[in-house]
Amino acid sequence: MPVTQITRWRKLNVWSPQLTPVTGSWPMIAFADFATEVHPDPHRPAPSEHVKLAGVRWYGRGLFVREERLGSEIKGRCYPLQPGMLVYNRLFAWKSAFAVVTPEFCGVHVSNEFPQFQLDELTVDAGFIQVLCASEPFAAMAAGKSTGTTAVSRNRLRQIDLMSLTIPLPPLNEQRVMLRAYQIKIDRADALSRRATRIRSAAWMAFEEVLGATSSPVAVSRAVSISRFASMSRWDDARVDSGPALRWPVVSLGDYADIRLGCQVPRRGTHGPGVSRPYLRAANVQRGRFDLSDVKNMRVTERIATALTIRHDDLLFVEGNSQEEVGRAAVWNRQGEYIFQNSLIRARTNRSMLDPWFTCAWFNCEAGRRYFQTSATTTTGTLWHIGAGKTANAPVPLPPISIQRKLAKDLWSALDDAADNEQQAHALRTHASAELANSVFGQAAPGPA
Repeated sequence: MPVTQITRWRKLNVWSPQLTPVTGSWPMIAFADFATEVHPDPHRPAPSEHVKLAGVRWYGRGLFVREERLGSEIKGRCYPLQPGMLVYNRLFAWKSAFAVVTPEFCGVHVSNEFPQFQLDELTVDAGFIQVLCASEPFAAMAAGKSTGTTAVSRNRLRQIDLMSLTIPLPPLNEQRVMLRAYQIKIDRADALSRRATRIRSAAWMAFEEVLGATSSPVAVSRAVSISRFASMSRWDDARVDSGPALRWPVVSLGDYADIRLGCQVPRRGTHGPGVSRPYLRAANVQRGRFDLSDVKNMRVTERIATALTIRHDDLLFVEGNSQEEVGRAAVWNRQGEYIFQNSLIRARTNRSMLDPWFTCAWFNCEAGRRYFQTSATTTTGTLWHIGAGKTANAPVPLPPISIQRKLAKDLWSALDDAADNEQQAHALRTHASAELANSVFGQAAPGPA
């Protein structure tokens, strides 16, 4: 069976460039043979008109409404999406930003970076083409044809270059057979994702119900809270919202935990005395988990390294982020001598009184994180801060330690179950995409029955 190998031009100077096999089982067809660009008339909105603008998600994940603007705010031309058309983002074709326009996007608009194409229904199935354009082999072909000054953000695939791409194209009936097999796996994956969502929602709801959490703000069990007026603009002023008490007493986190802000990263080129340590920053702390895929090092003194070394069961909060994400927290349960930057705050709880896993759950649940969302301050409108002082004053319910541990165990066990379902769903989607791509690009077609 003849096989064509495809790679990017700039990779030809390496010993073993990554190659994409294209099987000789199916005829090679140019995109121009089954796709014709359409040119809808530009929409000229009235100044007071609300215009929805769409984008195309990477990796074949479909269209989405990315923003809504007044007509007076739109400077360039915009074009209406037409249902049934294939649309792609010229800047991110190499990221598989292709989609078929579905009926719910009628009346939504795009810029001229999103050309649209009519597909020949007698030659191709639109759903099949969308899945094929999301495959890794096709992404490699699109990347090879894309040009621009910046490979990451200005790497455009022009319409003329898309039209010149040739792909192995099975007959229409074979396309539909492959698409059905693909869709069966995707449906199973979607069912697993829905199950994961139900498990997560039920687990968080049960956690909050036991505590008696409501939609109202939570208050520390104190009669009076006093702060100097001049300090109210500070990131770390002590402000406690009024509201109903929970089922158990509510205390300040700082009464049962040592609160510490991390250190600033030394200026670039600083080579002072001390030790080099890997450090965590805001990007490494997700809600209830850590992402250590990108960890940097900094040089600090022995004294600072000792003071900021993260211990097992330390609770880390994100000090600055969007208003939605500020204060998200995770409990450290990894190995290694890590320290933390000043974009994080550490809470080392008195574990005989306040369980760190329970505390983490509380500040990640809707009722608990509301304190950070309402107490955080900003000078930019996009980056919100809580500071160590506000973190120390954060209200947390204090059930008996045995109840804390049971609540935490039940919640995190359910969340682990949900994560397992999501992992299975991801594996199914990956397998479905690879199987279809291999059937087209990398394997011989099955013989007659």
